Amino acid sequence: MRTEKIWKTAVLASAAALLAGCRMTGEEAWTPGENAAISIDRKGRVTEYLSEKLDQPYYSFDELKSMLDGEAAEYNAAHGAECVTVTLAEQEGSQVKLVITYASGEDYALFNNVEFYHGSIINAQLEGYLFGGAFKEIKDGVVVGEKVDGSEVFHDMADTVVIVQAPLEVQVPGDVCFTSSNADVIRSDVVAASGADEDETVSVVSGEDQEDPDRVYIIFEED
Repeated sequence: MRTEKIWKTAVLASAAALLAGCRMTGEEAWTPGENAAISIDRKGRVTEYLSEKLDQPYYSFDELKSMLDGEAAEYNAAHGAECVTVTLAEQEGSQVKLVITYASGEDYALFNNVEFYHGSIINAQLEGYLFGGAFKEIKDGVVVGEKVDGSEVFHDMADTVVIVQAPLEVQVPGDVCFTSSNADVIRSDVVAASGADEDETVSVVSGEDQEDPDRVYIIFEED
């Protein structure tokens, strides 16, 4: 549910329209272009960028900000640390912009009740991730060759994988090597996890082990 945990509680049913924010990388400043975005730094901290449109007069920015601050304070109190910080919450006309930072990927997942994994490929396998279906090989931010089987991504077990729930734009601290076929590479460190694959489904298995088609794998070599 991501921060819809807060917004839906306030009956803010409109979809995210535009994201704002930037982060300096080895290439250039990054400005998200999808409906939801996160960046992950080298220490595993997550920054989330959102923008919601308040297009009804009975929506109160102050009330929504108060609810978000309250949710963050409650979470931090329960975990005994400043795990979630609302670093930006501002209104420009009918648009509300949010930037929320999380001390870890686990905090991001728990606070928003979403699927998220960031770690080694081998530990992802141990946690039950299947790496099923086709993958795209990426070099210098460009897809190369034909799609490959999921087994191909295990050639370098030192690589790191991020697993997210689409739709989401994701910036990683390194160079992307592979993505599952339901994602598109934007540049060497940014992937649009759309969850859509016109050619085939993500999974090659069936039954209880079948993968969620909105689950997106991003394998990268850390800087």
